[in-house]
Amino acid sequence: MTRLLRLTVLLLACATSAFAQAAPEQLPARESHSGLLIAVDAYQDAARSKERFGKKHPQAAGLLAVEVIFRNDTNRAIWIGLDRIRLILEAPGASRQRLEAMHRAEVVDRLLGKGPPDPTLPRRPLPRRRPSGPDKQWAETEVLISSLELNFDALPPQSTMRGFLFFDLNKRFDRLAHARLYIPELKFIHTGEELMFFEIDLARAAVR
Repeated sequence: MTRLLRLTVLLLACATSAFAQAAPEQLPARESHSGLLIAVDAYQDAARSKERFGKKHPQAAGLLAVEVIFRNDTNRAIWIGLDRIRLILEAPGASRQRLEAMHRAEVVDRLLGKGPPDPTLPRRPLPRRRPSGPDKQWAETEVLISSLELNFDALPPQSTMRGFLFFDLNKRFDRLAHARLYIPELKFIHTGEELMFFEIDLARAAVR
């Protein structure tokens, strides 16, 4: 077994263990309707970010890592429009902003200090972009982000699933007090019936 494969197995095991510890109903930033509960945990604290992601972590790179937890209490599968999720910023006296979640490769580059975000890089859905040359650290960091990111769009009946989205706040974590996570596109898979949108106040997530 290669070192990278061993790392993959270890990271997935650690992620599974950590995920089992936080119940969505215990998080202050949450919303529930139509049998679906969505909770948000924002990692704006450096110590928490480093503990979860390691030495090169999102907070130090100016990124906000947002763990989103979905709990489906219905007997029907739910589809999630991941590419429509936005972080809405409405700070007093500033223009309203709607940030898209960052591409995995862009997150890895930022964690490793490989330069500013690339505005031409495609967003979700997430095609895999390889580094320009062999880079073990880049590959290992991609494994970590891949194991933790929000990368599913179907939520089975009576299930709980979670993953991280990453947003570039350029180290302006004070903006969290005026931020909301907007999830506008959800529907029951077999009937196509749409659920009402979710708009979760991240100011409540800042208490953690």
